[in-house]
Amino acid sequence: MKKQRTTLAFWMALSLVGSACLALGAGACSDDGANGSGDATSGTGSQGSTETTGSGAGAGSGTGAGATTASGSGGAGAGTSATGSTTGTGQGGAGGSEPPTCDASAAPDVGKLALAPVVTDVDKLVYAAQPKGSSDWYLVQQTGQIRVFSGGTLRPGVFLDVSRDIQLSSGPFDDERGLFTIAFPPDYETSGKFYIMMTPTTGANMNRDTVLEYQRSDDPYVANPTPTKTILQLESSMVNHNGGHIVFGPDGMLYVGTGDGGGSCNDNKPGAPQDPNSPFGKILRLDPNAPAPYAASGNPFPGDGARTWHYGMRNPWRFGFDRATDDLYIGDVGQNAYEEVDFVPAGVSGLNFGWAKHEGDHADTCNGRTLREGTTHTRPIVDIDRRQSATGPFRDYVSVIGGFVYRGNEVPQLKGVYLFGDYTGGRMGALVQCGDKTSPLTIILKNPDPNTPNAPAFARQGGLPTFEGLTAIVEDNAGELYFVANRDSLVKIVPGT
Repeated sequence: MKKQRTTLAFWMALSLVGSACLALGAGACSDDGANGSGDATSGTGSQGSTETTGSGAGAGSGTGAGATTASGSGGAGAGTSATGSTTGTGQGGAGGSEPPTCDASAAPDVGKLALAPVVTDVDKLVYAAQPKGSSDWYLVQQTGQIRVFSGGTLRPGVFLDVSRDIQLSSGPFDDERGLFTIAFPPDYETSGKFYIMMTPTTGANMNRDTVLEYQRSDDPYVANPTPTKTILQLESSMVNHNGGHIVFGPDGMLYVGTGDGGGSCNDNKPGAPQDPNSPFGKILRLDPNAPAPYAASGNPFPGDGARTWHYGMRNPWRFGFDRATDDLYIGDVGQNAYEEVDFVPAGVSGLNFGWAKHEGDHADTCNGRTLREGTTHTRPIVDIDRRQSATGPFRDYVSVIGGFVYRGNEVPQLKGVYLFGDYTGGRMGALVQCGDKTSPLTIILKNPDPNTPNAPAFARQGGLPTFEGLTAIVEDNAGELYFVANRDSLVKIVPGT
């Protein structure tokens, strides 16, 4: 059974013999038993440091040196550097506008930051999104409801309710399954189509990760209750390591993150993440307007793997595209030793992120796992040591939450800065990625610490409580960034004072 490092747990999962472990919570659903190596892993971090490694960049293939962490406020220590490689085919990218000047030579200076409330007291809030051209927020509750926040008011009733398929388990930890995400295509205003990802907990589709297409009704704030298509439905798997995220990319295609099937060290669907023909442990690229199985044109693998865009993932819980460059950033939840953030240059496909041979930038944390023959491990740009022996600033991480590059105008010091965080960890990370160069990290405290008053931190406005749980980092149509916080609130990053 996994040794828990915090009592603030996010989601519960049960092993084959009924013991509890966590996928997106304390321990990230790992096992200190026969398969997992725990602290006895390769790549031991140095005292007072956290390790980050750079991934190469370029359409097609290439190798680049990635800069790594440097000392930062709030306890960051010196880090290490390494050379990473990226291989893949350069297909499918839409191409963004000319990106602004980029400088990865130093850790970003984020200045004074604060959080302001947008909407609070929405039970089991896990995600939020805006359709293109709209200021409305669609608030996703894990229990199966989607509410609309419009014109400063939480509208009565629900936009969509799939709670008939979701009965969350109760106990010492929350259930990992349920409703995770909503995604709107670029033509939502005219087509009325939208998509959700969920894992039902009851009925014939219990524990089957599912992506469904729905249609807005004549009332713009109410959806038709019956789905029009099943875009993806995986075979039944363990109740942990569900994917959870779907998003339309700059090319108009639907990108879907899937978990590795659950269990410990990929023991439920052994080898699936390394097999492009399996949908588990992937970033899939789908065209909902194509014939089933909805594989998008230009994907790198043939046959049964035609939906696969990237592979070798454990649990890519949150990922997003940089709206200025079309680059892709992925937060992939680790097991019990390392968390990682991955970077993919615009249009590059077919990358192997290494799981279960690699956890973060470290090989063989799971014994006996191998890479797909003839492939190269694409190394992360951020590799976080969260073993029990870790001493770096992210040592309390349990489930990394991938974020966005800030492209708004209200917080100018964040321009071009990528933010990531963790569900329970007390610090967030900020970096600048310039091609194949990753800046040193800036550490941002979730809450101000009176013992380090000059450390970057998020002050709170409007009576917000302590910032604890983080389930998503989201952006609005203007490029401003928000946190889905404390399982009940949407809060906005604003300038501090």
